[in-house]
Amino acid sequence: MSATGGTVFLLKRAELAVRGCVEKALLQFGLTPTQFHVLLLLERNPGISAAQIARSVGIRPQSVNDTVGPLERKGLLLRKPSATHRRVLENRLSAAGARLLARSLPVVSRLEDELLSGFPDAALKALQETLERVRASAEARS
Repeated sequence: MSATGGTVFLLKRAELAVRGCVEKALLQFGLTPTQFHVLLLLERNPGISAAQIARSVGIRPQSVNDTVGPLERKGLLLRKPSATHRRVLENRLSAAGARLLARSLPVVSRLEDELLSGFPDAALKALQETLERVRASAEARS
């Protein structure tokens, strides 16, 4: 390990740098990176619970309302009680949320393309596989 903290330190620095770019790109849509992630998550997993959202976006379950509440107030997502568990709310993307996601997704995709443009396909694939292994290893320990 280096004096700077090694690989984990570099991962965190890369995350923060990328997050800053994404924050700037999403300003025009009035979204934070976490809110964007929630909208994307709901598009792919309609009806998921707040606990599932928390696990996926990396926030504490107690903090989900701080992220989901503004999206609900803006009419970007809908919450309704689960048919099987009365205390669980199902979260779904609203039509307005789907439209905003459709407008913001190309901007984020373009940013990703720009950030990764200097990497050959094989290097990108190796990076993705490595990051997936790091994620799985960390999740197994938490």
